[in-house]
Amino acid sequence: MADKKYIGGSAKTITTQYGEMMNLSLKLEDMQAIVNEKGYVNMTIMKRKEPGQYGDTHYVVENDYQKNREASGSPAPAVPSTKPAEVDVPF
Repeated sequence: MADKKYIGGSAKTITTQYGEMMNLSLKLEDMQAIVNEKGYVNMTIMKRKEPGQYGDTHYVVENDYQKNREASGSPAPAVPSTKPAEVDVPF
């Protein structure tokens, strides 16, 4: 993620009796701008160094990992075979 595309809104971690939870309030326009060809919005939630003016503990950016990999021309990593390995056993 060399050039981060920020998604406007709020991301706060809160503590409840059930443990920590994260509340997100995101701008629809920002999310519509990064919808991929399958209709998904890929986001990464990152922790802020210090809480923001309104108590935001995190911020949200577009996760463009797949776009970066395709743009660089790197081949996709090989998927391991699920077939049992054929081993030449001497007995």
